[in-house]
Amino acid sequence: MEKEHPENLTDYTFLYNTAPCGILTFEINGPINQANQTLLNWLGISKEEILDKKFTHLLDKAGVMYYELFVQPILKMHQEAKEINLNIQTSQGVFSCLFNGVVVNKKEGGGEIINAIIFKVEDRKKYENELLLKRTKAEEEKQLKAKVLQEVSFSQAHLVRAPLANILALITFLEQIDHQDEETKQIVGMLQVSAAELDKQVRAIVDKADLNI
Repeated sequence: MEKEHPENLTDYTFLYNTAPCGILTFEINGPINQANQTLLNWLGISKEEILDKKFTHLLDKAGVMYYELFVQPILKMHQEAKEINLNIQTSQGVFSCLFNGVVVNKKEGGGEIINAIIFKVEDRKKYENELLLKRTKAEEEKQLKAKVLQEVSFSQAHLVRAPLANILALITFLEQIDHQDEETKQIVGMLQVSAAELDKQVRAIVDKADLNI
C-alpha cells in the first residue's frame, strides 16, 4: 500500500510515523509512552498494545538480561547509550537491531524518560554471515590445497629417494674398492655431492609442505 504524502512537508507527526527507523519513548523503569508506526509495523502490534509493555518486554531473554545488567546502568550513569546490539522479539520471530537511547527530563511532572531509536540490521547481519561463510570456505580450500601439496610432496619424495638410496649404496660400494684411479675418485666425489644436494632439496620440499598445513 502506498504511503500518503501530505502537502505540508513539515508535518512532524507524519515524519515521526514514517521514519525508516523505530522511535519510542519509555519510562526509565516503567512502561512505553510513545512508539512510531514503523516500530509498530515491525512488531506487528497496535499502539494500544505497546503502551501496556515495558521496553524489556520487546527483547528476547538474552537481551533482557543484557539490557538490565549493562545498558540500563550505562543510561543512568552517562545519560545515553549508543549502538547497542539487541534482539527484538516479535510474533514472527526475532530481528537484530542497534539501540540508541538518551535520558531526558519530562517537561511536566518531573522524572526521567528515555528517547530511543531502533535501527534494523538484518541486511548487515546477512552480509556479515555471508562474509564469514566465504572466509570459512576460503580457509577450507586453503587447507585442502595444502594437504594435497603435502601428499604430492611425500609421494614424489618417495619416488626420488628410492633411486637415491641405490645411488648412495653404489657410492659406498665404489668407495670400498681398492686401487681406484684418480678419475674414478673424482666421479665418486661428484656423485657424493650430487646425491647430497638432491637429498637436501627433497627434504626442503617436504618440510615446506609441512609448514603449509
